[in-house]
Amino acid sequence: MNAIPPFARVSGRGWPAGRVSALAIAVPLLLATALPAQQTAPVVLSIELPDNATGGVTLFAQKGCIRCHSLSGAPARIGPDLGRIAFSGTMLDLAGAFWNHAPAMQEHMLNLKIQRPSLTRGEMATLLAFLTLYRYSLKEVDEPGDPVAGRKVFVAKRCAECHDEGVGAWDKPGPGLQRYRGRYSAIFLAQAMWNHAPAMAVVMRTRGVPWPKFAGREMADLVSYLRAGNAGTVSERMYFQPGNPRRGQALFSDKQCNACHAIAGTGGRGGPDLGMRVNELVRSIAEVAGLMWNHSQQMTAQFRRRGIAPVTFSGQEMADVIAYLYYINYATVRGLPARGQQMFDEKCSVCHATAEGRRVGPDLATIPRLDDPIAIIAAMWNHAPTMEQKLRARGLTWPKFKAGEAADLSAFLLSQRAAARGDVARP
Repeated sequence: MNAIPPFARVSGRGWPAGRVSALAIAVPLLLATALPAQQTAPVVLSIELPDNATGGVTLFAQKGCIRCHSLSGAPARIGPDLGRIAFSGTMLDLAGAFWNHAPAMQEHMLNLKIQRPSLTRGEMATLLAFLTLYRYSLKEVDEPGDPVAGRKVFVAKRCAECHDEGVGAWDKPGPGLQRYRGRYSAIFLAQAMWNHAPAMAVVMRTRGVPWPKFAGREMADLVSYLRAGNAGTVSERMYFQPGNPRRGQALFSDKQCNACHAIAGTGGRGGPDLGMRVNELVRSIAEVAGLMWNHSQQMTAQFRRRGIAPVTFSGQEMADVIAYLYYINYATVRGLPARGQQMFDEKCSVCHATAEGRRVGPDLATIPRLDDPIAIIAAMWNHAPTMEQKLRARGLTWPKFKAGEAADLSAFLLSQRAAARGDVARP
């Protein structure tokens, strides 16, 4: 991967810059020859992961979001249910959706006599983290598999060779399933399977049982079957907490996962880059566990070759690591400065300049406190009513973001701000 320009690396606690799961878009050859390399190459914008995003639920209420938006099955309100809405983009795409709907939200707030909330950079980051966490929690709690289909998986994968469906049998080397019925979460079962995979591999080789692989919803269905009561229903469960992405990031390093796996181009080689696997790691927890299981034999072999001790997880550790991998695919953002420059010229330059002095609005290359994408989005949100008035006065339509464009525009503005500071050459 190309080296990340200085403006794309923002350090510090809290919520520095953003990261994307948006795809890089090819720039026409004519534009590519007109701009220097740092403008045409995609850059990674890094958002620091949340330590605890659940605080966003309080902010969601304090800022009045709850008056227009429900969360997962609450009574319908004016806006969409933000706990159920389908969303496949990144955190910056979610932020871009805020911007796209700003005029409509402004109109509804005026009609309802609701004071339009302003958001600091940290508050915007907290809300985005909370909504991402909410989707993550739903995948743990509200997306069970099919226990009937799971029993078919249990039979097809020959799990019964080692596990009895009752309390256990003397001729079975593995524990009976009754001990798990209705008690444990998907993450606990995934952790137990991972920790015992080496011992299971020895037994399966002895018995001539091939290593099972899971595809699609098979692991989710199997876990649902393992948790189901005798009647095929799930009783009261013991759940782990959703997981702490920042702790998971530290564990990813402590467990030496980064010896074989990179995150968005940074880290080891041998295994896939887990910051680039958007379509795989934003699935349910059970499905992510299935991917880990499928590759556990190759990973064990890599551990031996590299002299790394076998990796096991205890307590909340796997929950934290999976939360990290889940978040990182929403918060790994790639932006194309060249495409962002096109957007700026078409949609923003009528009111804003970059290091060329003030126009109707401030110069975005020099205005303070806009040095990461979340700060840029928060500033846009806060000034949306004024911007809408100016656009209407000029007969201009409200500019909207498509997928990836909030990242592209942020990448361009950050490159201009870096150039204004003398960090990189301006095109």
